[in-house]
Amino acid sequence: MTGASLGMLGSATADVPAHVPMLLAIGFAIFFGTVGARLFQKVRIPQVVGYIVIGLILGRSGFDLIDSVTIDALTPFNYFALGLIGFMIGGELHREVFRKYGGQFLTILLSQGIGAFVLVSLLVGAVAMIFTRDVRLSAALGMIFGAIASATAPAATASVLWECKARGPLTTMVFAIIALDDGLALVLYSLAASAAAAIIGLGDGGLLAILGRALRELAGGALLGAVAGLVLNFVLRRAGARENSLTFTIGAVALVVGAGRWLGVDVILASMALGMTLTNFAQRRSNQAFRIVQRFA
Repeated sequence: MTGASLGMLGSATADVPAHVPMLLAIGFAIFFGTVGARLFQKVRIPQVVGYIVIGLILGRSGFDLIDSVTIDALTPFNYFALGLIGFMIGGELHREVFRKYGGQFLTILLSQGIGAFVLVSLLVGAVAMIFTRDVRLSAALGMIFGAIASATAPAATASVLWECKARGPLTTMVFAIIALDDGLALVLYSLAASAAAAIIGLGDGGLLAILGRALRELAGGALLGAVAGLVLNFVLRRAGARENSLTFTIGAVALVVGAGRWLGVDVILASMALGMTLTNFAQRRSNQAFRIVQRFA
């Protein structure tokens, strides 16, 4: 065997163990996460709690089987999972729903989002004032934490609703709010970050630029998802076999998430726009795709 061949063999052999921790992390997460979810489901507790508990046990808070390096390496899977959840939430948002409840959606969205922002800003600002005695710093901290508090993480809420097979006006309202809340939180955070920077003397007067970037993320995400939804609808119409529907749909979600990250637009909103476009342009055809994706997810 030549020296070059030995070198290649040694390199390949050295590469093998490097992949084991990642595969073990994925295996632990899928297998034991599912076991934990089923155990919690037996005692009438939502499965998502089981996933969280198993994560704590396997992670740095427990046996540290999944370290921070592995968690960072798994970040693309997190975005892909969020993309799947966003896609399925978008599938719940039919145009008839907005025609019927559009005014109520807007009222609830603004009241809960801005209400959380104002309340948390005041409370955090007051507590920070007690400890720092600095009015500017306290106000800046309050606005930043208030903007973060306005965001609603869709994963756990949607998971519980799907697990319980909830249906009705209230469930529809919740899906719509967690879908639209992401955009509101992004705008609030952009405004709060700009104002906080100006208060503590780090601002450069770029409020319009910051707000423009936020709107670009939202508009870009919506446009990306809408275009991908139209393309996916065209492909599914000619896909034929059911297995092809799964492949194309999962591939479309991955493409949207990847393109969203690459272009710097809102990934969750893009995925929601993908699902929303598909369900509104081809409701009958999309029902099968959503059922397949939900089982996969």
